[in-house]
Amino acid sequence: MKIWNATRAAGAVLALSLGVSACGGGSEDERPAFAGAEKVCDGILSDDTARAVETVVGDKTFHGTGDDALENTASAIKEFYAEDPGGRKYVGSKIFCAFSGRMREAGSLEISFGIYRPDDVLGTDHAEDQRLYRLGKRALAGSERSSLYFECVSPQIDGSDEQPARVYANSRLANIGSREVEDTRATREAHLTVLHAAALAVAKELGCEDNGGLPEKVVLEPIADRAEPSGAPAT
Repeated sequence: MKIWNATRAAGAVLALSLGVSACGGGSEDERPAFAGAEKVCDGILSDDTARAVETVVGDKTFHGTGDDALENTASAIKEFYAEDPGGRKYVGSKIFCAFSGRMREAGSLEISFGIYRPDDVLGTDHAEDQRLYRLGKRALAGSERSSLYFECVSPQIDGSDEQPARVYANSRLANIGSREVEDTRATREAHLTVLHAAALAVAKELGCEDNGGLPEKVVLEPIADRAEPSGAPAT
């Protein structure tokens, strides 16, 4: 396992080699070589959510990781907010963790966090391979990439009582090779379920009031697109 920091620029931006498990902290000697999904990434997953990871990645055993992902991610979000409370820094801004399957044909579900601007949650436009869900301030579920937005008011984040920290969680499935990922509602919702678990864990680490508006157990309620009849079957 190889993990390295890229040059620090505009905050704690980290670079991560794709397909390599990426929770920081701890020496390699302390990390299990392989483990179940509920044992990696700071152990944020319940047994049920761990099954969702297996659905998305296509494996039941994952590269072992360290135990500082939550602390490091929360610290980065606080730094991002301090730099520009109303600004934007997302999509790879801070790598949280990656659930990397052991088998060669399995993928790697990579999760990252950043902050977003207020207008990023306005409107209903989204990529063709994603669906809108009623979760947090905005949620998009896709079989290969999902995103979740929520607001955080916390005593750990100076000024958030007047201007909440707008936190963005992003996940994407990488290194799947020739494996075809089923673009079904079940796969999309499994992907969003895992992302919710990561976002909830980070919200708790930050001490967000009401967990940033995220439920303890994910509620998957799709929002019909305007161009799609409300009675259209979910696929």
